[in-house]
Amino acid sequence: MAPQPGRYPFLFAAIVIAVVLAAGVAWQWRATTPDLSAFGNVIVAPEPDAQTVKAYVIFPTTNSAPGLAHYTEHLSWLSSAGKREDAVNSHSNAWASRFTTGYWLSGSPAALPGILATLADLFDPLDLDGSFAEEERGIIQREYDLRMAGNPAAQAADDIAAFLYNGSALATSVIGTRDDIAALSYDAARDLHAQTHQPHLATVIITGPISARDVHTALTAAEWPATDGAQSAITPQPITLAAPAETTLRYPDADVAPRLLWRKAVNLPETLPFDQLEVHAALLASILDTNLPGGLAGPLRFDAAIARTFDIQVWPLDEDTIEVSFSASPDRDVSLTELQTALEETLADIASNGIPQATFERVMGRFEDFWPDWDDADEAASWMASYAIDRASIARAPLSKGDVKGLADTLSLPTTNMILRQLTGEGRTATAFIGPEEIFE
Repeated sequence: MAPQPGRYPFLFAAIVIAVVLAAGVAWQWRATTPDLSAFGNVIVAPEPDAQTVKAYVIFPTTNSAPGLAHYTEHLSWLSSAGKREDAVNSHSNAWASRFTTGYWLSGSPAALPGILATLADLFDPLDLDGSFAEEERGIIQREYDLRMAGNPAAQAADDIAAFLYNGSALATSVIGTRDDIAALSYDAARDLHAQTHQPHLATVIITGPISARDVHTALTAAEWPATDGAQSAITPQPITLAAPAETTLRYPDADVAPRLLWRKAVNLPETLPFDQLEVHAALLASILDTNLPGGLAGPLRFDAAIARTFDIQVWPLDEDTIEVSFSASPDRDVSLTELQTALEETLADIASNGIPQATFERVMGRFEDFWPDWDDADEAASWMASYAIDRASIARAPLSKGDVKGLADTLSLPTTNMILRQLTGEGRTATAFIGPEEIFE
């Protein structure tokens, strides 16, 4: 039940026979697809080659006390799955993130009605003995000790998010601190559950060797609560960055290998469709990861021994806000301050000169592997199913298969360079130094 990290690469995708969203519009390949809109936001992502079905119920995260959504997720799953003996024997899990809270169960196609009946219990008010709720809080304390205590990188990630997203719901820690966890109450969890775990707020995703007709039959058999068209659209939380600022966080630990974490969030001068922005961000990260002109590997690793290893990721937060993350180990006799300076100066130099056309075209040639083989029906189906889950997990509606395929045609060097220039301009920047203190400066 561990919360997911606050970033989400564009990795996934699908053959979607039926997606019914708030507008009640179905994406379909067959005119006989039944109407699922009475059951709310239901996404059916068939995977003909799969052996099992998976059913997900995902709710958007709302602003709450640190750790409360995570605690509520634990109690909700214990209250619903714990009622049914068959759920214990199924593959299942749940998560809480800065974007959503989600639950899933899997089993044989014949088990789908029972799986959905178990998931439907999520809508019932929390009904646990107070001693169980108290015990679960102790479990979360142990989860915190396992994931966060003695793990400066995890602590830094939470602190960086609090700074970058200051004033936004994304700033709230999913797991909280020890004191936050100790302050969690069953009454607060019940209130948050009643506010968020409602049928009209849920996005339901079902994958596997099933059709929309199979899902309609299973939802009916499970007595899934009808929303009667009152469901809310899949809508992400608005993100507004605070004023540009910088901070440097230090986590001295003589027993930890030195590491630089550098993240920056910026606003773009114009909005772009989210998926289009995300695929440009992924392409930019791929370019910066290379030893080609316009990449970081040459200046930081091969031409000058500054970083021994590094990883760079770029992703959108919404249609006009983007974030970059750089993590690296310094080479011998290089301080973390020197590594940070070299990174920022190199990025600024690349942005000033622009990514060369030859580099862009060469990386675009490799970028074919980013997509599935659209001519392989099973591979495309699996990719699209994962994509649908990924979109819902960040509270966004997935595109149709045709629109996803069309994203490749939107990629351009001017847009990629525009994003890079913004990432080297004004924004909110957080740097974390981890390791022996003597290597910080």
